[in-house]
Amino acid sequence: MNEQNCLQKIRNLGVRLQELELVQLEPGKSYAATALNFLFADHGAQRPAGAPLDHTLRALGEAIVANRKVRFSQLDPDSVIDFFCRFYRVH
Repeated sequence: MNEQNCLQKIRNLGVRLQELELVQLEPGKSYAATALNFLFADHGAQRPAGAPLDHTLRALGEAIVANRKVRFSQLDPDSVIDFFCRFYRVH
């Protein structure tokens, strides 16, 4: 999945999180940034500052593997997005 599609899915995830009243969009923040901040905080992980999207999603994948009982030892960025889209029922 290219970066544009990844960002769109993360944005949609942010919109869904707001619909579920799990986050509130802060002034000056995007839905994508809000979603990523929530997901990192929810998994007790530090979001890498200034890192490319690929690196950020890999770090989130490591947090998923560490905090949830998944069958995988490593998740690629696309799998991380798909995991949360399924979990929060984002299309």
